[in-house]
Amino acid sequence: LPQEDLGWFRVSFLADSSPSGSGFRGSTRSPPQKPSVPPGDPPGTPPLAPVLQLLRNQLQEKDALIRHLESDWERSRAQREREERLLVTAWYNMGLALQQQEAGMAPRGLPSGAQSFLAQQRLATIARRARIPHGRAPSS
Repeated sequence: LPQEDLGWFRVSFLADSSPSGSGFRGSTRSPPQKPSVPPGDPPGTPPLAPVLQLLRNQLQEKDALIRHLESDWERSRAQREREERLLVTAWYNMGLALQQQEAGMAPRGLPSGAQSFLAQQRLATIARRARIPHGRAPSS
């Protein structure tokens, strides 16, 4: 079975019958030993447990902050949607009230109470002309 030894940049195959045991004929170098200290941890450094615990605590605090901000955002979104629905309802009610008010105040020229658009425009023009004499400024 092939084995890669990247530390020495050498590929060795199953050991042959050479006395050196390195896998290459004529090589007298012995295979490298595995380091006893894991890489990245130089000897004399304190254990990583306190540092890891500190990082875990910071991560938990950040997660709690994120959850809090997400819930705030959700509440704000729901509040905005409620306000939008209330505004739409208010506009609808106001338009309906104005329409009903105009319908109640409209002069009834026809017996059924319905009046064409042109008839309404004629009445408005006649009323305007009756208030302000044509060509003269209103006297004060």
